[in-house]
Amino acid sequence: MTNTDNWKIGILLSFTTAMMWGFLPISLIPLLGSLDPYTITFYRLSGGALLIFTWLVLTGHKPSKVKITKSILLFLTVAILFLCTNYYSWLKGLELTTPATVQVVIQIAPMLLLLGSVFFFHESFSSKQALGLVIFIVGLLLFFNQRLVSLLSELSSYNLGIYYVVFASVTWAVYGLAQKKLLQDFQALELIFIILSAGALVFLPLASPGEVVGLNELQLWALGFGAINTAVAYGCFTQAMHYWDTSRVSAVATVPVLTLVIGYLQQEFFPEFMTVEPINNLSIIGAIVVVIGSAITALSKASSKNDVALLDYD
Repeated sequence: MTNTDNWKIGILLSFTTAMMWGFLPISLIPLLGSLDPYTITFYRLSGGALLIFTWLVLTGHKPSKVKITKSILLFLTVAILFLCTNYYSWLKGLELTTPATVQVVIQIAPMLLLLGSVFFFHESFSSKQALGLVIFIVGLLLFFNQRLVSLLSELSSYNLGIYYVVFASVTWAVYGLAQKKLLQDFQALELIFIILSAGALVFLPLASPGEVVGLNELQLWALGFGAINTAVAYGCFTQAMHYWDTSRVSAVATVPVLTLVIGYLQQEFFPEFMTVEPINNLSIIGAIVVVIGSAITALSKASSKNDVALLDYD
């Protein structure tokens, strides 16, 4: 497969991930208050794992011949535990804030993954990409300009929710770096199947699966979509890192203009479930700036051999 083919597949998978993650917060709102975060996460992980397993069977997947070493076990453990922590923290943040807020703050995660992949995995990073990253950060600051002062001056439940999402961003970045390392030994879909399955087992003792019988039709659809979303988003994200540099995948997969769409959908379809996030003109400008910075970071190529990371992880 040519580099051009890799680029096309990588960007397609990354944008698919962005779309799935963009609509996830609003889809889970009907479940909050009826199911606890442990139970919601258990069903998302187990359902996603089941869907990926079904796909692997139907496509005749042959497992990779991996020699299990202490290093592989370590990275698997890190990936599983940090993804589980990310799921829980993200959902707690969603309970205390709004989908639009979660979508803005969680952009910290791919930025951390981008920087970590350059630093630890020696991925190329050109001056144009650095410029794109700066533009990306400025855009994010403009996007949530209305929240900056309150975050530094008061400790409300809303701000606590934001802190949960920030913590979720850090844990997700660590998970992504561990996953990148594991892709040297595992195929993408079998790796995410292992991680999701193990994560479901972690949450099983804490969850209350029987509570699902009390859900209404909308909530059952929401729970089902959560499982499908997990399988498609993480399957595409993991596969994208196989075809493309992590820095480019993480940049494209975060186009936060979807937060504007989510805000509109909130107001139009689910006004009774959630508070509409106020978005001013400066936030809209910030979203446009973020898209520009993301595109520059994702699509620029290294200009020279000197535009690389400082340290190789191996």
